Amino acid sequence: MPLWLVLLLFGLQIVSQLLVNFQWYKMAQMTHITISFWDMFEINSQGSMIDSITPGVKIGGEVTRAIQISRMSHHSGEHSAAVVALQKIFSISALFIFLLISLGYLIGEVPWFSSSSIQVVVYGVLLLYLALFGGLFFVPEKLKAVLEKKQESHFLWLVKIKHFLLILLAHMAKIRENKRAGMMLVCLSLFIWFLYPFKMYLLVLPFYPEANVLQIAAITFAAYLVAMLPIFPGGLGGFEGVMSGLLISMGLTLSDAAVITIFFRFVTFWFVMLVSFIFVTFRKLGKNG
Repeated sequence: MPLWLVLLLFGLQIVSQLLVNFQWYKMAQMTHITISFWDMFEINSQGSMIDSITPGVKIGGEVTRAIQISRMSHHSGEHSAAVVALQKIFSISALFIFLLISLGYLIGEVPWFSSSSIQVVVYGVLLLYLALFGGLFFVPEKLKAVLEKKQESHFLWLVKIKHFLLILLAHMAKIRENKRAGMMLVCLSLFIWFLYPFKMYLLVLPFYPEANVLQIAAITFAAYLVAMLPIFPGGLGGFEGVMSGLLISMGLTLSDAAVITIFFRFVTFWFVMLVSFIFVTFRKLGKNG
């Protein structure tokens, strides 16, 4: 692997992290939460470190972000949690759109995905989620009106969930009002996820020059889909197993597949942890000093 490629992949990952943080920053602004770009980067860095020790869907990191946004911006926990939920909705929806496009390549290439029942389940879940996001994005006011008409429950936890959903829908309505900003968030989510198979493609080329983009995208997104399952901390194990297995089925040797998988995981996961730890440490030292 040439040194220029290694440095380029690290640079692209830093760009990815800055873009993710910009998305959080703009989403907070659009929901009237005042917080600086670098304060948000500190919050995201702390969330990323917690993500590395929590399984699959990374609930721990999102809870950390909600608590820190609430603390730094002096807004309610429900308000901050709604912002976190909004970012998660936009991000996962972009991922699922790419999955719908790219997973079709795995049919016939991967034995377990050739089963029609598995295809129905996977595509059914993806389409159901995207339909839900479509409802939240295009008709938040109508959903909010329906929810407001519902009779209050006697259970406190149901009341809290209803209140949280009303705040979430109100935030989505604000984003919906500003169509340009809303489309910018959608396009930004798509571009951030596009960078992952792009980095993977650059990494695979020295080992397997005949690789095609759709093939690499399918492998990358399939690995991230498995990593979302709440089995191992940070998706470790499942991600590496799926990615290396699919690379081998593509025609790479075991050693090449292992090198690609480990280095890609280092760039997109451990390098992020390292940068996050260094940033938070110097940020804290600067505040205390």
